[in-house]
Amino acid sequence: MSPKNNIPLFNLTQIIVGIVAFSQGVQHLADLSIQYLYKDDFHVSPSRMGVYIGLSQLPWIIKPVWGIICDSFPILGSRRKAYIVFCGFLSFIGWQLMAYTGVDNAYVAVALLIMISSSVCICNVVGEALMVEQCANDHAANNVSVFFGFKAAGGLISAYFSGMLLMYLTKKQIFLINSIFPLTMALLSLKLKETQQTQQSQNIKEVLSTFWTFFSNPKIYQPVLLILAFMMVPSSSSIMFYFYTEVLHFTPKFMGYLKFISCLGTLLAILLYRNFLKDVAFQKIFITTTISFFFCYLSTIPLVTRMNVQWGIDDRFFCLGDSVILQFIGELNLLPILVYACKICPKNIEATMYAMLMATMNFGTFAGGQLGNFILYEMGINQQDYSKLYIFIALSSIFFILPLPWIHLINDKAIPIEKEQDPPQIQDVEEQQKLIAEEQ
Repeated sequence: MSPKNNIPLFNLTQIIVGIVAFSQGVQHLADLSIQYLYKDDFHVSPSRMGVYIGLSQLPWIIKPVWGIICDSFPILGSRRKAYIVFCGFLSFIGWQLMAYTGVDNAYVAVALLIMISSSVCICNVVGEALMVEQCANDHAANNVSVFFGFKAAGGLISAYFSGMLLMYLTKKQIFLINSIFPLTMALLSLKLKETQQTQQSQNIKEVLSTFWTFFSNPKIYQPVLLILAFMMVPSSSSIMFYFYTEVLHFTPKFMGYLKFISCLGTLLAILLYRNFLKDVAFQKIFITTTISFFFCYLSTIPLVTRMNVQWGIDDRFFCLGDSVILQFIGELNLLPILVYACKICPKNIEATMYAMLMATMNFGTFAGGQLGNFILYEMGINQQDYSKLYIFIALSSIFFILPLPWIHLINDKAIPIEKEQDPPQIQDVEEQQKLIAEEQ
């Protein structure tokens, strides 16, 4: 039996990666509180709320900057653990300040959420770098599934309680509760022992040179640009939040159920992909899920035109079914891209390269969100007039399938030869010693 087949399912590094992913997911406990804060306390329009939420996501667009910093500038000899610990404490402070000052002023809230988002993003960069360092090409699907599975599990818990807590607690109290999770992550991460390879930092010029040499390969930048095109779909999330709460009169508790069912769809998709679809050709699964998502997304039109009422379908039942199906197919559509990104990352600059790939997707999502806000504003769709919302949804759905003719540019069989020939790296010293003993 080959050494790589003897690698244990989990080691200490993978456990820390799981903690980082789980913490990121569970911190979404405050998402509904933030939306209601903008809507009810600050009285902003759907398009303006979309702008505010988009601004708080800016740190995720510059993920390569965080990756370069982590790869090039170790803190006390650490380029992984120290960043998780520091940013965990920073996020804790941010949520504390959000509870006491952010609830009183929209601009202060945006500034604090940007700070929190930055700290969470850096932890995410480090966690993904540790994940990629653990990945040989044929283990990428497993490691990506585990990472995003932990994140989805955290999101599932936060979604279940987010709406329920909002019925009994104030937004300030929820923000204080949310501060506990990054603090716990920081304290647990103190036990992480970095290997010599993980501790080894890179000269920033070498990092940038390696990054540019690798990214200038057409087999890399062409798929990345295509992924960007797929992500730039005009978002309807802000206007749908207003539609759910103002027109359908969904309570915070039921809004939490919607988030819960969406996270459940994510977990189901991850389990299906990990156990049955990880070996299916990229193009085959991606084309199938993209077309399926296109038709499922159009199913929102009967809801906003109130046709479901004429059909005798209750709004809540319709939304629950629609949410789980959309999230399930959307996650199946996303996972092959994440696995592809994990496979093509070169050694020693994992944080920088994977962060760049994720930042591309985040930028596409951000651009799609701002494009959606602009279209909503120009079409006059707001909390007083939803009459053209179905047109907006139909228009947005077209963006899902526009890049499909160029899908051949993404080919997981065409990963650069030098990457394919890199031997699997075993990060845990105890694992190496165990494997050597078994071989003897």
